[in-house]
Amino acid sequence: MLTVLFSWVIICGAALFFGKAVTDSVYKNRLKDMGRPDIYMVTGIIFLNVYAQLFSLFYKVAGIACTFLGAAGIVIFCCFLYKKFFRKKDFRLFPGLGREKMEPWRAAAVVFCFALTLLWTTQSPGQYDTGLYHAQAIRWVEDYGVVPGLGNLHMRLAYNSAFMSLQALFSLGWLVGQSLHSLNGFLSLAALVYAFSTMRLWGEKSLRASDLLKCVMVVYVVQKGGDIASSGTDIEAMLLILYILAKWSEFQEKKLEDGVLYGWLCLVSVYAVTVKLSAASTVLLALYPLYLFIREKNGRAVLAHVAAGVAVLAPWLIRNVIISGYLVYPYAGIDLFHPDWKMDKAVLAEDSRDIKMFARGLRSAAEYDDSLAGWIPHWFLSQSVGDRIALVAGAVCIPVILYLLVRSFRGKEYALTAFLAAGTVNLVFWFFSAPHMRYGGPYIYMLLVMTFGTLVERRGRAEFRESGHRWRTAGALGEIILRGAAVAAVVVFLLQYGRRVFVLPEMEAKDFVRQPDYLAWPATQYPVDNVHIWMPDEGDLIGYFAFPATSQENQLEVLRLRGDSFKEGFRHE
Repeated sequence: MLTVLFSWVIICGAALFFGKAVTDSVYKNRLKDMGRPDIYMVTGIIFLNVYAQLFSLFYKVAGIACTFLGAAGIVIFCCFLYKKFFRKKDFRLFPGLGREKMEPWRAAAVVFCFALTLLWTTQSPGQYDTGLYHAQAIRWVEDYGVVPGLGNLHMRLAYNSAFMSLQALFSLGWLVGQSLHSLNGFLSLAALVYAFSTMRLWGEKSLRASDLLKCVMVVYVVQKGGDIASSGTDIEAMLLILYILAKWSEFQEKKLEDGVLYGWLCLVSVYAVTVKLSAASTVLLALYPLYLFIREKNGRAVLAHVAAGVAVLAPWLIRNVIISGYLVYPYAGIDLFHPDWKMDKAVLAEDSRDIKMFARGLRSAAEYDDSLAGWIPHWFLSQSVGDRIALVAGAVCIPVILYLLVRSFRGKEYALTAFLAAGTVNLVFWFFSAPHMRYGGPYIYMLLVMTFGTLVERRGRAEFRESGHRWRTAGALGEIILRGAAVAAVVVFLLQYGRRVFVLPEMEAKDFVRQPDYLAWPATQYPVDNVHIWMPDEGDLIGYFAFPATSQENQLEVLRLRGDSFKEGFRHE
């Protein structure tokens, strides 16, 4: 537990510090809106992740990477001191925050979430995919950085989420003697703090879509409590999407029409793509700031944002090519490079099909049918009762949100149009690519709250005020019900989150000091050229310690080293 807390202090300090340095330098004329803890945190995470990926191109991401980062931090801190004391410049930690005190209920919720998230993170990483390949992917970054043709060893290592490089940067194995897996816990805590610090569920004239999205954020974190200590990419990707939409809604509700503010959120969406490809549809939001820049004839801003997007995307794309030979894995359609370590197209096709099969609840290739009528009935019936209700409710909301989308477009409310379009496209993209509830269940909740939130917000507008008394009364009653449902959902899920307290008597004494390590499974070494590769004795789980490893015997049969060591990488015959 103490090691988790120690790692959180380092992550939080680094993210806020570098996030503030970047934000205050780039957005110095907009700190009233941008000088806030959540924006500093997200900007810092992006900066640190890009740094980790760039460093991995040249060397392993471990102690030396952290040393360089610390040295850069010292230089920046000295610059802060120089501006504060020698140039007598006014300095505020969070220029965008007022001086009002946090309400007691918010402070209590934050403390409650901190204690429980710390407990949830102090557990073994039990998620299946962490044992399958996440732990191995992190160790490759820790020990080697990036290795050509790594996907030939295990095709899932070719997924190359940027999140793995960030976890390697903060695993701190070189410092505490074990590779920590506390980053998802920290991000979950940050999301909860943001939600409870800014949501307005009562005491306001009108409930807003942004508040409802923050409720979804709370619900999602609680639902993923069992996976918080794992190294999966789902949590960060989904929290980023929720944050982007909630923040976009905040800007839109304040009637802000500053393309730079919305452009920053679009950069966050580009970063989310590097974490998980399922976030790609959020890039659609970029159309709105582009419209604002064109309207203002601000070509310089367009170029600046495109350059920033390329800077965020480039390290991830370079790592993709080095690891798999493809710009985007597992999509062989984008085939621009032909290195000797390039993965076989048949492997990509098999992996892409396996993802769809798993998401649709299929168990064998014989059941695979890509037509809608061939898989939707079985897929729908395989869901739980609660998920079926949510899916039906989402389907009912689609025509409503499309109506709101068309109406907002005709009314030239383009920020709202982009917001509603992104929520709709997110759901459609998830449904037709990999419709597993683990991957995109929150997309349904997002669509529901975006629909209801927009309807409630429009209730106070002139077109609704001019409607009949009966409609106004019904709208007011609907808002009261929605507000009560949101509060009830948050309270119920927080109580569910609190069940972690009951495991305290079962925890071993050492767990209060150290985070439980990665799990391990029996494995045996097999020779490949002049080296040995581990394979699990049963099943396909391998963990962190048997390294390097693969659970795919068919790939091991055609695997060859490109040189004399693992650093030179792998190719297939």
